[in-house]
Amino acid sequence: MFYGMLVPALSAIFIIIVGNKLLAGQVDRGSMAYLLTAPVRRLTVTLTQTLNFIGALVVTFGSMTVTSLLVNHYAEAGFAKKILVELNFGALAIAFAFAGIMFLASGVFNLSKLSLGTGGVLILAFILLAVIASFANYGVSGLDDV
Repeated sequence: MFYGMLVPALSAIFIIIVGNKLLAGQVDRGSMAYLLTAPVRRLTVTLTQTLNFIGALVVTFGSMTVTSLLVNHYAEAGFAKKILVELNFGALAIAFAFAGIMFLASGVFNLSKLSLGTGGVLILAFILLAVIASFANYGVSGLDDV
């Protein structure tokens, strides 16, 4: 349950907040205009923000992987190390997908409210659809043998 719903939901909160402040937040505050008055191209600013965002996610999920492996070892929980690493890698892949959506919305829209309204709502809709799908019964109950 932790990797099914809680990790994507918690990482989505981080991604929505930080992703909104990357480009659209700087345009709102006026700091993007200040940055672009210097001899720095917009591509350089965007790539720097992208690498910072990716680095933050990698550090977050890397520390979560190390922590889960240490707790598994010292608590003698008995989980396979390979499965824990694969679960954390899958959660990182989902976080990258969410981060891509939010970064795209932050880059397309000049206002942070539009960026938040588009990217944040899309991410929350995907999480809500995953929650609804977790309660679904994929079989047809009327065709079961009695």
